[in-house]
Amino acid sequence: MQNVGLQLYTLRDLFTQDFLGTLDAVAAAGVRVVELTQNWGGLSAEQLRAELDQRQMQAPSAHLPLQSFEDNLAGRVAEMRALGVQHVVYPYHRADSEAEWLALADRMERLAGPLGEQGLTLGYHNHDHELTQQFGGQPVLDLLLERAPSVKAELDVAWIHAGGQDPVAYVQRYADRLPLVHLKDVSRDGDAWQTVALGEGEVPLQAIIAALPAHTQAYYEQDHGGTLDTLHRSVAYLRG
Repeated sequence: MQNVGLQLYTLRDLFTQDFLGTLDAVAAAGVRVVELTQNWGGLSAEQLRAELDQRQMQAPSAHLPLQSFEDNLAGRVAEMRALGVQHVVYPYHRADSEAEWLALADRMERLAGPLGEQGLTLGYHNHDHELTQQFGGQPVLDLLLERAPSVKAELDVAWIHAGGQDPVAYVQRYADRLPLVHLKDVSRDGDAWQTVALGEGEVPLQAIIAALPAHTQAYYEQDHGGTLDTLHRSVAYLRG
């Protein structure tokens, strides 16, 4: 599979304190592919691209709010092109009713068309509630992807596992709509789930990696407890 990258949210506190210094530390760990968040360290798209190029890094995808593209499609698309981003991902959503989820799906489908015309894909990143929350026996994640056929999936395998579903089956189900995947591990902390370094939890990562399509870019992400140490341990796990 391709070189596994890093979702920068993993080290969000460090990036807030010292954006370029943390980028240096990530590069020193051998990471060459990153997924961007909204925090660009105060840099413009062109400046950030120059910093990535200097470190021989690339950012093929970014987690960004839908509203920013709806408000200024041309400007945001220009930024994505400057950065080399190919995949825009909506990272988090909650809703109480089926109607609200369907409205989100319709909203994403409307945006996916114009983005596609500009050579960009629009994807959705799940958490566990899109698996545990169901309507008519169908998990919200499937409801969304069925309603919005132009939207890609960025499956977060740990949250699929935590949501009581089989991440390998989801990878296989959406293989043709899976340009991106989040490799993540979790363990139980009492009644709650805690994300941990790769290989230190209960997610069947080896089976997931074996099932990934060749075209899928994988990222290591850790929602809580992510440090440079867990990054190094996760990189070591992947290399081993």
